[in-house]
Amino acid sequence: MNFLSNFVAARNVGTPIVKVNTPDNLSTIVSVRKSLGAAELKTPLAVWDCINGLKGVNDEGTKAVVKMIAAGGIDKDATTNLPITLQVVNNPEFQDFILFVCNPHLFWDTDPLIIQGVFNVRDPYKSNGMMLILLTPLGTVTPADLNNDVLSLEEALPTRKEIRKIIADIFEQAGCKMPTDDVFNQCGDALVGLPTFPVDQAAAMNITKKTGEINVKGLWARKRDIISASNGLSMPENNLTLADMGGNKNIAAYCSQIMAGKRGANMILRIDEIEKAFAGAGTDTSGVKGDLLGNFLSWTEDKKVFCVLLLGVPGASKSHFIYCLGGHFGKPVINFDIAGMQDSLVGNSGKNLRHAEATVEAMSDGQIILIATANSLRGLPAELLSRFEKGGIFFFDVPDESERKDILALKIKKFNLTSKQTGDFNISRTEGWTGREIESLCDKADRLGVTLIEAAQYVIPLTVSQKAVIDELRTSATNRYLSASKPGLYQFTPTTTVIDHSMTSAPAGVRKLR
Repeated sequence: MNFLSNFVAARNVGTPIVKVNTPDNLSTIVSVRKSLGAAELKTPLAVWDCINGLKGVNDEGTKAVVKMIAAGGIDKDATTNLPITLQVVNNPEFQDFILFVCNPHLFWDTDPLIIQGVFNVRDPYKSNGMMLILLTPLGTVTPADLNNDVLSLEEALPTRKEIRKIIADIFEQAGCKMPTDDVFNQCGDALVGLPTFPVDQAAAMNITKKTGEINVKGLWARKRDIISASNGLSMPENNLTLADMGGNKNIAAYCSQIMAGKRGANMILRIDEIEKAFAGAGTDTSGVKGDLLGNFLSWTEDKKVFCVLLLGVPGASKSHFIYCLGGHFGKPVINFDIAGMQDSLVGNSGKNLRHAEATVEAMSDGQIILIATANSLRGLPAELLSRFEKGGIFFFDVPDESERKDILALKIKKFNLTSKQTGDFNISRTEGWTGREIESLCDKADRLGVTLIEAAQYVIPLTVSQKAVIDELRTSATNRYLSASKPGLYQFTPTTTVIDHSMTSAPAGVRKLR
């Protein structure tokens, strides 16, 4: 059942108090009014917010508010105080009265009078067919003291079908010819996951009335701005494809089959360095990280999120691969930052996480592939690690010679290095280098205006500077995890890495290192 069906059912059985988690208070009020049908004209409807206080929504509601305030013997301005309003509206003389309360979550954690006021209306409202509707953001949890007295519902973000209707209405109002199904679908992909109001605004701003065209790229840009404003979520612009990635062919082939399969994904959820995101979940005295971990585990299990873990050497292109995969299949990559969802106020961290999860669900239609990266599995809770058993754990090592050639060619092209700069550079010089270090090599050659051979003296690979740590990681992964590069289990054979810092010539003004 959807939100309105649940609301009508609750109304029919005389449910006195309902909390609605909604992305848009005003949209929910409009939806509830429509659900009442012809009875809406005879049903007293009122709304409360902390600026305007208590006021009527329709004619019957306005009459009821005037009588309630008079009976309470107070000024209307006093109704900006929610406890006073809850006392005023606790009046059994008004049958079928419905009161919408906007954003009570901003006050109930600090004012126990609000909890008591909500509880006090339960029995009188039940007896008289009245209803108190608490409008709160997605992810808000009912106070523990009211759990047994309040029915919690959720109005989901608009679906692609509903977005299509919004866009069609805007085209009609603009007097433009209706777009094709393909354009409607592109708009749906760009706007799904946003509340009704920003969908309407984004579409209206990106329609050119003169040509009757809609700027889909503009819709995506607006969506990125809105998503990035949410705690812990960001959606960077991404133009990469798998052609921009060298090496790691095994993980590329595997995830490509997943994306193209019958249960593919509409979105890739990226969690960077997951071992740090949940570090200390079992020892955090505040309980915040433990709560976040528990919520996250429940969500991935309940929503059947397909999870893949990319473990490996820092700089081995784990995150780069995720962006290349998303761009290759034209799917958004959403960064899911657990640390960014934590808040100093008790309860806000969980609310931020639940809001992020609801947003992700709406954007993906439930078809999500979660890809997390990790540089180590130390401190990663076993129950979290188990979530990746179905999707698989892949180990990213430094690329072999053939892979390094491919990566170097891509980076030379990226930085527009000249043939003079690339010269007689021998790929063997990059033995033990990661893709990030090869990019650093080309970046330095470009910035300094020197050759690759000369720039190489300024790159020290992690396999040298952190050899013991990296070798320990590789050894621990041997025969335990899948290889990102080649089919089958990852295998590591220790070797000695030699760095050649010799230079054919030093650039002007640069001292040759010895």
